Amino acid sequence: MSNQIKDIKIAGKTVGLNRPIFISAEVGTTCNGDLRTAKKLVDAAKEAGMDAVKFQILNPEDKFSDKKNVTFSYKRHDGKVITENLYGMLKQYVMPRENWKDLKKYADKAGIIMFATPDYLEGVDLMEELGMPAYKIATWDVTFWPMLEKIAKLKKPTVIDLGASDKEEVAQILKVFEKYKNDKLILLHCFHTQKFEEMNLRTVEYLRQAFGYLSGFSAPGTDSELDYLSLPYGPVYVEKRLTLNRKDPHHHHAQALEPEEMKEYVAIIHNLEKARGWFDLKPTESDLKMRSVHFRGLVARVPIKKGQKLTSKNVACRRPYYRGIDAKYYHLVLNRTSKVDLKENDPINWDAI
Repeated sequence: MSNQIKDIKIAGKTVGLNRPIFISAEVGTTCNGDLRTAKKLVDAAKEAGMDAVKFQILNPEDKFSDKKNVTFSYKRHDGKVITENLYGMLKQYVMPRENWKDLKKYADKAGIIMFATPDYLEGVDLMEELGMPAYKIATWDVTFWPMLEKIAKLKKPTVIDLGASDKEEVAQILKVFEKYKNDKLILLHCFHTQKFEEMNLRTVEYLRQAFGYLSGFSAPGTDSELDYLSLPYGPVYVEKRLTLNRKDPHHHHAQALEPEEMKEYVAIIHNLEKARGWFDLKPTESDLKMRSVHFRGLVARVPIKKGQKLTSKNVACRRPYYRGIDAKYYHLVLNRTSKVDLKENDPINWDAI
């Protein structure tokens, strides 16, 4: 099924199985709801070689029926665990409409794709007003059917977090997009566990094979080994959180890469995806060049007279390869007759037997 999955385009950038991996910077919380910080993160993402920068367009007023009792705990860079009222925490990440317009112009001028994760219906309208080319749906909003339907109708590329969904729920989510004939989807494997035995990186491949859509990966935290390990499973999209300063005490900064780290991360991802290669066995040019020296060729083990039969006692397999017949033809050469006199270590060539 994966061979039938078509590419999609995000702001003119082609995303697909045989294309460079699309790397997005997650900065929805690490911008701290501050326009100046957000612009610096746009610059950092661009300088790191990332394809896109992704924000969150939030409205906590519309998000909660209980604004007092829902809390969220996270660990800062110093190891201290902070527990905050979730409504109050998210309010600090809300930016005014005029700031979003300014930021979108800034990203466009910087030459980097900007899109966002909305969490309320009017946020979709704002994204359309801003001309954002793609959408992201957060793990916790995949059953927010009114918003899914509104996004699906737009027929724009949509990245969907599936960290807390099972197979049946994914099928229901896809039905919404299929109803509106939107097949420009990337199904994203993510998780919120610290247990390696629960991370199941093969889900990246499973999502593609089972549901027939492009898939990607988003790993929490600053460790990049999981991102690198996911590459053989064919993600077309990877997402990594970016911060200007990991010591910032606000939410998510301790789990983000700083600009120089991100630059290295992007370079490694692109190098490793090249190394991932193709489903085939093909020696490299360097190996073939070295083969001509280090493989063995057939030579005379001892002096051989013209008319003498070639046997295991007078034929040897020795380096370098370019001196004599390839040693892989050893058994084909045995029992033939030498047409010429050969000294020890003289090459045995086809015209000499």
